[in-house]
Amino acid sequence: MKRAASKENSEAINLKVMTAEETKKEVYLVEGMTCAGCERTVATVIKNLEGIISATADLKSSTVSVEYDPAKTTLDRIRTVVNHVGYTFVGESRDDGERVRGDDTNI
Repeated sequence: MKRAASKENSEAINLKVMTAEETKKEVYLVEGMTCAGCERTVATVIKNLEGIISATADLKSSTVSVEYDPAKTTLDRIRTVVNHVGYTFVGESRDDGERVRGDDTNI
């Protein structure tokens, strides 16, 4: 039997859905990952930050793909947690393979 939601309940459940314009999706180079455990560690420490929607590390490409809310977290916070657990956050990766520093300035 379905229960009809009361007006109070529906107002309490009013969640904001993030749009693509409000989030950032970036791929960052991370050095030092050598195994699947490293992938999990990098992804997990990033996912634990407030404002992270998703984080997936890839050992083969030495990258981590991150989608986040820039109003809740910053690139500097992401860099800090990755470096803190022993990996080297190199910066943003572009499709052409050119490396970019994490502060979005060309190397």
